[in-house]
Amino acid sequence: MYDLAIVGAGPAGSSAAIVASRAGLSALLLERKGPGRDKYCGGGITVLARRYLKECGAREVEETFEVYCEGHVLVLPDERLLIDSIKGVDYAMVRRSVFDRKLMEIAESCGAEFKRNVEIVRVDPQEDHVVLKDNKGGEYKARYVILATGMREKLLFDLGFSRLRPKEMGHCWGTEAPYNVKEQVEKWKDKFGFTPIFLMFGVVTYGYFWVFPKASHMNVGMGTTLEESMKYGKLHAEGYRRGLQIAKELGILDNTSPFKVDRGWILPAMHREKTYSPEKRVVLVGDAAGFVHPLTGEGISSAVCSGKLASQVVKKAVDYEDPNLLAEYEKLWWEKIGEELFVYGVKLAKLFYSSPLLLEMGLKGVMEDEKATKLLSALLYRSDPRAGEKFYKYIVKRLPLIAIKALKAGKVRSYAEI
Repeated sequence: MYDLAIVGAGPAGSSAAIVASRAGLSALLLERKGPGRDKYCGGGITVLARRYLKECGAREVEETFEVYCEGHVLVLPDERLLIDSIKGVDYAMVRRSVFDRKLMEIAESCGAEFKRNVEIVRVDPQEDHVVLKDNKGGEYKARYVILATGMREKLLFDLGFSRLRPKEMGHCWGTEAPYNVKEQVEKWKDKFGFTPIFLMFGVVTYGYFWVFPKASHMNVGMGTTLEESMKYGKLHAEGYRRGLQIAKELGILDNTSPFKVDRGWILPAMHREKTYSPEKRVVLVGDAAGFVHPLTGEGISSAVCSGKLASQVVKKAVDYEDPNLLAEYEKLWWEKIGEELFVYGVKLAKLFYSSPLLLEMGLKGVMEDEKATKLLSALLYRSDPRAGEKFYKYIVKRLPLIAIKALKAGKVRSYAEI
């Protein structure tokens, strides 16, 4: 019997396995696909995500970082440009298949037993352990279970965890295609003075279109709420084409022909009502728990953080032979990431995404206010764990002034520290 079984080997699950193994727990990591499997997302590793990876003991994963982007260019709904970078701060860009594979390897090297191509279809809690059953009749026993299953929710429903509603979920779609990135990046540097990521607003009502460079691939996608996405139909493709058209017009992409929508993903936008169960001996982490920033959609930092916290709590429950200690998990994640994501992140999402007009006016107002821009940048970089709180409070306190500034917005504004 294992001390801990972890279902799902994405960033949350692998981080949990690394921390558990380093703490001396016998850990079993189960992944329904192989190490090369992919998940569609932009593949941006924020400052906070890198900090949590180091805290977990997974610094080796930095070997997978392909490009460093020093800042960002925001394209507003009327194609105004807000350009910013902060000296000494950057985004690390990865291909998720490579990044996730490396984390799996680190978990295995730390002592976790890693089983590939194992799909868990049932979790049966017993009096003092849990039995996990796979789709081929195999069984695994563990004292506790961490579910890092993303938005594959059947196991969660079977265990009594709440269902997320469409308005509490997001949807992204796009591609990561081979591209002459080096040539394109040189043109960006000539124009902006640094290598940026691009976030384009107004292509969808809630969310944005993005362009993220990798070493030899360009990741181009868009994301919105699942509720809005369900209304789109053919507008998914039309919105994507519109985003590509704007990117070409603005010189962001010289060649848009490689980019066709060939993948997508469902992600959460709100945490579940409960993220642990002492009775079932289960803890939820990452997307399974709903840990994604409601404004930006960034989830890797909170996935890694939650994996770390979950394993620390399980270690304590094993040592004291008390499953009730799992209750500490909710307190820990709320203190670490909860208020920032689900108080201020939600407030910011409502403030900017309530209507296309508010989105346009809000971003124009930020564009003409250097401190607001820097606070927004800190939120995008995740260079400050409380950036969302600071940004929200600053905006609300100066809302009338921000609105006046929005009326005077220019075509281009740069606060880049080059």
